[in-house]
Amino acid sequence: MNPTREPTHKRCAILSCDWCERGADCRFCSGTGWWRPQRPHREGSGVIIWLRVDEPCRVCAGTGREHGPPSEGDRSEEGPWSG
Repeated sequence: MNPTREPTHKRCAILSCDWCERGADCRFCSGTGWWRPQRPHREGSGVIIWLRVDEPCRVCAGTGREHGPPSEGDRSEEGPWSG
């Protein structure tokens, strides 16, 4: 992976995202907006191996900023996570 890559987006798709405002680096991509997950690949002999791929970070949506689920104190009773 090229460590000099820039994030693919300035912000995520949420207009008033508190996570984007915090500015902390994403712990999965170290703030670059890119990560290197593995994907399975079947060789000609039928053996499955794992290959590293470069792609925009799915956790921070390529912003390089830390994003995560709301903490227990942030949850309203009308949210989709209410039971």
